[in-house]
Amino acid sequence: MDHQYPTVAKIPVLDTGKFEKWQFRIQQYLQHEHCALWEVIDFGDSYKVPTNSDPDDTSKRKDDEQSGRTVTITTEDMQRKKNDVKARTTLLLSLPDEHQLRFSKFKTAKELWAAILKTFGGNEATKKRKKNLLKQQNGNFKPEGSETLEQTFNRLQVIVSQLQFMDVEVEKDDLNQKFLTSLAPEWMIHTIVWRNRNDLDTMSLDDLYNHLKVYKAEVQNMAFISSSKNSSGNEDSNIPCVSTSSTTFPTGSVNVATICQDTASAYIASQSNGSQIKFEDINQIDEDDMEEMDIK
Repeated sequence: MDHQYPTVAKIPVLDTGKFEKWQFRIQQYLQHEHCALWEVIDFGDSYKVPTNSDPDDTSKRKDDEQSGRTVTITTEDMQRKKNDVKARTTLLLSLPDEHQLRFSKFKTAKELWAAILKTFGGNEATKKRKKNLLKQQNGNFKPEGSETLEQTFNRLQVIVSQLQFMDVEVEKDDLNQKFLTSLAPEWMIHTIVWRNRNDLDTMSLDDLYNHLKVYKAEVQNMAFISSSKNSSGNEDSNIPCVSTSSTTFPTGSVNVATICQDTASAYIASQSNGSQIKFEDINQIDEDDMEEMDIK
């Protein structure tokens, strides 16, 4: 790849059904092009014809006839006007084709932005309904099938990001507990340990996710071993089995139980600084917690 030429970012086009996402992306795009472009919209930092001209100002200027008087335009004024034109043009091009002509009547970027927000951003009642819907989705967040760690994290992060964008605060402890109890059954040991940590109320969801990612290979390996033992156990119908929501283990298979116990003990020992749980506690898990984790 030739690194001499910078990557050209495409103007994000508004999807009227995903206005908040576009609102964020167009702001980032304008700031990427030049920080002054967003300032034109945010602060109305565009050129305005001055009410009086200073005849003593002989810096870079040109004379323009407006309303029968001479107006002084400096180089800075010209740049501000260019920024406004570019920001306004970018906003127009980011609209769907059927809306561009309608919004072209607005002369400045700030006026155009205000009109777009009013048309597609919804009124206070609409915003309130959407906010309540997001809160409901967050409150009802549950496991979905056999999701991976990344899939569960991404699904929850989408909801949280939208809430934060609408200035809704989500408690870290509640968020982390929700994430842990929504993980697949093979994460049970890690879920139990991390739910008993005393720093979940100060840890971000990103930090928790990155901590758990360290054990991804181990969890996948244990799931593979369990699956293999399950397959071999099914061949002998005389061996009684113990069923869980994820796998079925033959009670005569000592290896799986031993490996699980050794893994859990080693993991809990390694977490001694942040967790006060002991391996014996795993055998005394509250039944409500079992239902909440969906591992019964």
